[in-house]
Amino acid sequence: MPADPRESFYQNKCQELGRLYPEFDRPSSEVMLNLIYTYDVVASSTGKFLGQYGLAKSSFNILMNLRHGPPEGMQLHDLGELLLMTRANVTGLIDHLEEKGLVRRIVDATDRRARFARITKKGEALMDQLVPRHFRRIQKRLQTFSEDEKQTLVVLLKKLRAAVRQTDANSSEVVAEECAVFSEAAEPTE
Repeated sequence: MPADPRESFYQNKCQELGRLYPEFDRPSSEVMLNLIYTYDVVASSTGKFLGQYGLAKSSFNILMNLRHGPPEGMQLHDLGELLLMTRANVTGLIDHLEEKGLVRRIVDATDRRARFARITKKGEALMDQLVPRHFRRIQKRLQTFSEDEKQTLVVLLKKLRAAVRQTDANSSEVVAEECAVFSEAAEPTE
């Protein structure tokens, strides 16, 4: 397999940026770069695998939730809230899965505004074939990690996720103020 040029490129950029910006913290930047890079590699590989079954990652996510969710199905709004991928157009995803015969849309008899999706027998059969292969791939990818390393990685990722959410919550007003100042400074003077 040919080497991916991104790894050495960004490693070199980290060295350069440290000299240009006093705020640059190399270990923190390397963590973020490697996290983003690894996500891209995993997401791309997973997308190719799911594509063999005619599914996108978000469609697979919906089918997993429906297959292992309540037997009456789930509200479309709830499915959207639970997506692990980008908050895609759930209605469009359900339309696509419905066209394939993998889900069925249901209107709630007590609240006609509530839309539910329920997995079909065809969808269940697909997931029963696909999910074991998916889990074998995950296990194979992580076979060089000890159980302790896996648990440590989970703890660290949760810690990073919480820190990002907290930082975003605390900095949204500051960023808006900085952007306003920058916009004013960038306007041409007459």
